[in-house]
Amino acid sequence: MKSSDLSQLDQLFRQFCSKEWRDLARKNTVMLSFKPGETIFKEGQKVESMYMIEKGRVKVFSNYTKEIEVVIRFATNGQTLGHRGLGDDGIFPVSAEALSETSVNILPLNIFEDLLRNNNEFCYYFMMFVAEELRRTERQQKNLLNMTVKQRVAKAVKMNVEAFGFTKEDPQLLSFTITRKDISSLANTTYESTVRSLSELQSEKVIKIVGKKLKVTNLEKLCEITSC
Repeated sequence: MKSSDLSQLDQLFRQFCSKEWRDLARKNTVMLSFKPGETIFKEGQKVESMYMIEKGRVKVFSNYTKEIEVVIRFATNGQTLGHRGLGDDGIFPVSAEALSETSVNILPLNIFEDLLRNNNEFCYYFMMFVAEELRRTERQQKNLLNMTVKQRVAKAVKMNVEAFGFTKEDPQLLSFTITRKDISSLANTTYESTVRSLSELQSEKVIKIVGKKLKVTNLEKLCEITSC
């Protein structure tokens, strides 16, 4: 079987786990489909499984209050969900919601923990993934303190680029544009300030607004604005 024929999770198992553990993990994995807007897991829910996106786009967020939603990250094909719930209390501190038609591999938590204990390379891979996400979160928090509103909105657009990329047909058009509400959440600003900042970025020919979608017409300038 070619690697291109394998699922995202199978490829990960094949790369980092022994055959014995690959077979056990595969046997205990199920794949579920979610429609846009459907919840994959919810903040406060008991952690019973780990998740890996087979295909689709997902938003990970936390509700600080009923009115305030804070976006933590976006995830797509081959990326892990649910790891923030690992720990003594075993409760998810965040929610995950499908943004598009999404298929997710779901592995029971006890099997996942056994994989970590018995496959050193898999454990190291997962540890480095978590460490990188922690660094990304810390940078994001620092940005909120040091950037202007326009810079934070530009940073949210750049995160959109990094998460989902561009279409094959148009290398400037985002393959999936997050909502203005989610941009506001990432930038920690109001909806009105987000719309105003996007208009400023368009007037500076950094982006182009096409209905609800965005084009990035000058990626280099976008990086300059966000101090990359």
